[in-house]
Amino acid sequence: MNITPNLQKKNLLLLILILSVLLVSLKWILSFIYFDEDIALRVINDSTDGTYYPIIKSFSEFNFSTSYSQKIDNLKIISFPVLSLLINSFFFKILGSYSFIFLEVFCTAFFILIFYNIFLKLNFSIFYSIFCSIFLFILPTLLTDLTFINIKSLDLLAVNFQKFYSMRFPRPIISNLFFFGFISFLINFYIKKNDFTKSFYILSALMGITFNVFFYLFFTEFFLFLMLFILKFKTNLFEIILKNFKNIFISILIFSSFVLMFQLQIFYSEPDYIERLGVFNLNSEQKIIVYSYLSNFFLGKNFIFLFLINTFFFLMMKQKNIRIFYFLFLSSIISPIFFFVVFNKGVDYYHFFDLVVITGFLFPAISVLYLLDCKNFKLLNFFIILMIIYFNISNGLKFTDNAKKTLIKRNNLNEITNFIHKTDFLKDKNLEILNLNIEISNWLLLNDFQNFSLIPITFWTPKKNDTLEKELISSLKFLELNKINFYNLIKNKRKSWRYKNEFVYIYFGRKYLANSLVTFNNNLSDFNFIERKYIASNNLINTHQVIIPKSEIQRLLSKFESLDKKINPDVVILDKNGFIKFKKFKNNTYCVIFDNEFFSIYINKKLTKECNFVKN
Repeated sequence: MNITPNLQKKNLLLLILILSVLLVSLKWILSFIYFDEDIALRVINDSTDGTYYPIIKSFSEFNFSTSYSQKIDNLKIISFPVLSLLINSFFFKILGSYSFIFLEVFCTAFFILIFYNIFLKLNFSIFYSIFCSIFLFILPTLLTDLTFINIKSLDLLAVNFQKFYSMRFPRPIISNLFFFGFISFLINFYIKKNDFTKSFYILSALMGITFNVFFYLFFTEFFLFLMLFILKFKTNLFEIILKNFKNIFISILIFSSFVLMFQLQIFYSEPDYIERLGVFNLNSEQKIIVYSYLSNFFLGKNFIFLFLINTFFFLMMKQKNIRIFYFLFLSSIISPIFFFVVFNKGVDYYHFFDLVVITGFLFPAISVLYLLDCKNFKLLNFFIILMIIYFNISNGLKFTDNAKKTLIKRNNLNEITNFIHKTDFLKDKNLEILNLNIEISNWLLLNDFQNFSLIPITFWTPKKNDTLEKELISSLKFLELNKINFYNLIKNKRKSWRYKNEFVYIYFGRKYLANSLVTFNNNLSDFNFIERKYIASNNLINTHQVIIPKSEIQRLLSKFESLDKKINPDVVILDKNGFIKFKKFKNNTYCVIFDNEFFSIYINKKLTKECNFVKN
């Protein structure tokens, strides 16, 4: 690869595309070397966070109330924002599972292109802008690799900066591109004199999209826009507003249309689904807890250090346009304060504080890059190649290490999916399937199977909580589990520094979220002493601890005893190493047709005259 000073626009785009392929492709090359899988299973195993894939597929079919059952219809719609998965769903409709690989390359190229343009606007030299864009792309990986030094502050920075950008679908791989694009257009608006109308329309549309995609970013965008608007026009502020009132009004309408879309979706969505997402209401006492956390955060030594170093670079930098990133940092500080004061609903507060850390590190990093501006093309060539090699070696080693650990399981997954794919009577997409394994469910859903006794991740469907509980209990009873087995499945479990029963977290979502700010019933007496201790010790940004109160456990156990709903699935897939350790399924109505180290498939005898057993 040779980067030369003579770079035309078409050559720039080609160069960025080549760089993106070099940054992304090794993982997929290694995947094809190590594993012989179909594309759906490969994507499930090797792309990040397959939790969203069934929703992406259903959205691509304009289905927003999928029950994944032929017995249930007329559901309310899912409340997960449609726009947040629009790009994923669009490309899935065209390319199927290959779209996830395509989007990794496309989004990487877009990231580099956006920051290339940002750095150019900040008066970085052309090829140094490319270098800096790639450096920012690999920075999360670099910080993670440096955690071996074992410095607590560096560890915290590495964890937070993972959310700056990565290949995780749909966030931040898609969501943050809108954020970065907004910053690019806002810089353009700030530095140009005669670019009001067009920029206003674009910025309002980007803020509207971001509001739907990831509203935490929207608040930072809004306050950053407000600051720069005031700084740009200063004494002429009111004159400019009056002169451009029509354009401002149209921009507000553009933004409002996106907000209306979001609100309509929430209005028509299933309230139980919103509860499972972890959305909660705040009373006056809880507000005091929130304000206390805010004050402790902003008076903490880590934040004070971050604020001082940002202020130091702000005072030192002569290039005023770079100071925009200081205002970005300030906007990220104002955002949680504004949100906590104005709104009485909350969800995943930690995203606000992650953004403070990210923007707080970004401004000093960009300032240092500006001070080190290099115009030596050969040296830049060398460092760009070196960064790509480092990034690939780092991620390649992580991939191969993980591949060795998961080799047996992935081979077993591949065997069972191949068997399903090749077996004639299993090609019927309307067969009712009972399966608790997440990867197999993902694969079945991506391959158009639509009829399930239950869905192992309730994030995928807007069913009511009561329906989900009945499906779970009837399925477990069908599998001949008793009340004690059920209790062992749902009971509260300590995991490291918190309580987190993985099955409860996956199946019930964050309905039973428990931290110092909120619990399911806001009644601490409904928890035992140790549980109360863990609840008190986990602050409001810990939204991954789940503890079911005693009254709820009793209600679920009583429901297990009283419910007598029968199911009769056509196919039963057992995961021998899942949440329930199945050794054998004893039911004379079914016969085993497939069995390997990890999985078994049982078929209802009504579907076949002979049970041809396959053992791998």
